Amino acid sequence: MVSLTSWSESDIGRKRANNEDYYFHDPEVGLFMVADGMGGHRGGDQASKIAVEVAQTTYQEQIMQQVSPEIALENAVVHAAKRVYQTSISPNGLKGMGTTLSALAISHKNAVIAHIGDTRIYCLRDGLLHQLTRDHSLVNDHVQAGLMTKEEARTSSFRHIITRAIGHDEAVRPDHFTFSVQKDDLFLLCTDGLNNMLLDGEIIDIMNKFSPNKAVKQLVLEANRKGGDDNITVILVSASF
Repeated sequence: MVSLTSWSESDIGRKRANNEDYYFHDPEVGLFMVADGMGGHRGGDQASKIAVEVAQTTYQEQIMQQVSPEIALENAVVHAAKRVYQTSISPNGLKGMGTTLSALAISHKNAVIAHIGDTRIYCLRDGLLHQLTRDHSLVNDHVQAGLMTKEEARTSSFRHIITRAIGHDEAVRPDHFTFSVQKDDLFLLCTDGLNNMLLDGEIIDIMNKFSPNKAVKQLVLEANRKGGDDNITVILVSASF
């Protein structure tokens, strides 16, 4: 049986007027999510909040109905996307609202990820940080094609262009996969306000140096110290057997 503990921290950053990030974490349910809203004031706020809340409700309802975590999480993201899109085209909706969504569900010794956008999920295992999600972004496409280095992508003026997101279409294609959890895995979920400010090596140093409850705060502090260009949301999830 896996024992889960989680910690979170969210901050507006130094250059934004409001926080468009939204998140959820519940070790008892085994569900953890981050979303980064898009569409300006209110639009991004609503999109990320709707996506996370619908995904949470859908996942828990389906688990109660004995649906497997793999199918439940994928359905949760699909339903969330449909609700955000329907809200955006409703008479009182906010046209153009959208959001990323990265979700991690852990049950027994298995973990499921459903992901769309450029929010990220990492795993710190044996002192090494592994990025589990793939950014759905223009700069990542360029990196994969060999047209840009990772260092250039971090500072590119095109780094905020997302190639896949929730809200722009009713149907979405989230990345979706399952893997085994190992003893003492530490998972990091974050919005790009963290990883655009800090290098992977800097993130590893903080996660290795501090206990998780202090590391979440230190990661946000360091991202703000480096400029705080965007909202910053961090969740850490510890898995022990």
